Amino acid sequence: MSQPVAIITFMEHSAPTDRGRMSHALNLASELQAAGREFKLIFAGKSVEWLPELFGERADQHPFVRNYGDHFDRVRSHVEACNFCCVRFGVRDQVEAADIPIKGEGKGHMHVSEYVLAGWQVITF
Repeated sequence: MSQPVAIITFMEHSAPTDRGRMSHALNLASELQAAGREFKLIFAGKSVEWLPELFGERADQHPFVRNYGDHFDRVRSHVEACNFCCVRFGVRDQVEAADIPIKGEGKGHMHVSEYVLAGWQVITF
């Protein structure tokens, strides 16, 4: 059995280099899914601000979604977001409305250690 993979994103969405990193994260997630691998695509830090952009009312108009939305749609069921980061960057309500699971209790961060202790390979972008 293959080792499951946790892809953790931290990048902002305002710079072209950040959009490039996100495209690589989405490509990796799509490739893992096509290969039948278990994985999670985790949005933490400033990357949680991507989620309203991808699922907001104008998501279909967002240039990134026009180019990479099919990748995101394919892996959506594997996406999670950090609770603390969603609250800190003011997107918790939008992430909840998009039905993206938010991990972490109270005001805390999600526990990435769960994946490490369970033997998952962790890749960060």
